[in-house]
Amino acid sequence: MPAAVRAGHRLYYRDVGAALGDAAPVLLLMGLGGSGRLWWRLEPHLVAEHRLLVPDGLGTGRSDRLRGPLSMGGMVADVLAVLDAARVPRAHVVGTSLGGMLAQQVALAAPDRVASLVLTATTAIGRGTLLGLPWRSAVLGAARPVLGHAATVQRLVPTLYGPRTIAEHPERIAEDMRHRRQDATPAATAAAQLAVAARHDVRRRLRELGDRPVTVLHGSADALIDVRHGRALAAGIPGSRWGMIEGAGHLLLTDAEEDVARAVVRHLSGAEAADGAAPPARPVRSDARPGRPR
Repeated sequence: MPAAVRAGHRLYYRDVGAALGDAAPVLLLMGLGGSGRLWWRLEPHLVAEHRLLVPDGLGTGRSDRLRGPLSMGGMVADVLAVLDAARVPRAHVVGTSLGGMLAQQVALAAPDRVASLVLTATTAIGRGTLLGLPWRSAVLGAARPVLGHAATVQRLVPTLYGPRTIAEHPERIAEDMRHRRQDATPAATAAAQLAVAARHDVRRRLRELGDRPVTVLHGSADALIDVRHGRALAAGIPGSRWGMIEGAGHLLLTDAEEDVARAVVRHLSGAEAADGAAPPARPVRSDARPGRPR
């Protein structure tokens, strides 16, 4: 597994798939407490047509553990170090939740490195959105060191998933829990990431993101980051494409895998065509199974 080295720590990433022609690779940035492993639902929809870079952020997955507090500037530098290690001058960046905040910050700090953006279940400001959790979530967050990451997430099901998935597709939630248990992300990582999210605020710079194709996706039933923040993010970025997924919660890929995958594939095809590269030669086939929510 390749790794980038920055400031004395190692950042592991997966480099999978194959780009067609001169198309830029796709960089996937996961949200709070998750490693690159948690992109497992989206990867099959993209890997046949795109080169994917899937990093484990510092303190997650196989990357080195935290030795102190995190900063958004340091996280941005880590992402750029991964691009440098992979010899990628620019990439399409897909980020969800905290990963979507990080994607915005990377595009603002190094605009020449970001070909396009897909921002899902995220916001232009962290304070009052991601931190505006119900009391139940706050209590469970305090208990996280005792319960562990996966057990905490299990108890946050009503906050993270849409009502249809909870009522009709508990097997999808169980699949998520299996992957999160394999992650075993330390409580210190999530706490440090949450502190970074609280300081995120790019509202006054959103217009700068309009220099590239941008798609913003949000679930109408997101109880963690209200859909109003997704709308405001899209409205602040000139020329962005807004997509609301009806009934989906915060974990969009679990609640609406096919819808999200189609939107990402459509975005990449359009962004590559606009960038002068050939779009994918054939549509990406989904691996939909009976009973999957759409």
